[in-house]
Amino acid sequence: MADETRESAQTTPPEEADADVRALRARFGGAVLAARAHRGQIAVELAAPALLEAARFLRDERGFKLLSYVAGVDCLELPSPHRFKASYALLDLGRAKRLRLEVPCGDDLEPRLPSVASVWPAAACHESEAYDLVGIVFEGHPNLERILTPEGFEGHPHRKDFDVSAEAVEFTFRPTPEGKPEAKA
Repeated sequence: MADETRESAQTTPPEEADADVRALRARFGGAVLAARAHRGQIAVELAAPALLEAARFLRDERGFKLLSYVAGVDCLELPSPHRFKASYALLDLGRAKRLRLEVPCGDDLEPRLPSVASVWPAAACHESEAYDLVGIVFEGHPNLERILTPEGFEGHPHRKDFDVSAEAVEFTFRPTPEGKPEAKA
């Protein structure tokens, strides 16, 4: 019997043996689309409608109190059924454990996801960045706005089909601050 248990543990992929993945699958069932391990870190692909509830569950019941970042991703040239997704890096400080949530956007023309800023307030600026650079709209965000591109900018520069040659970049130079060494030509 002990040999069977040992053999079973050796054949179970690490992502399926992970307690947080098992807890997510038990709580959200089919909303957990996939799980994988890469270099010791677990990534869970989650359906967008379950994102907000799963975020609260992971924070309150699984200990993932810290959101490190939210990144918008354009999967245009990747083997993915969805063009856009958001990646959420979570950290449980008590267990020194990382978990990444990947949530695909259902609509490739107008990508939308629920905002998790009500769960992790630090998500607000990251969601604004993903909106600005990739074009993902985070519904329920307290103040979704462009934060990196200039006023009146059209398009989303981190989309893989964005034409980088369409607009000339103008650089402005400010004087060297007092007390700092001058740049040498």
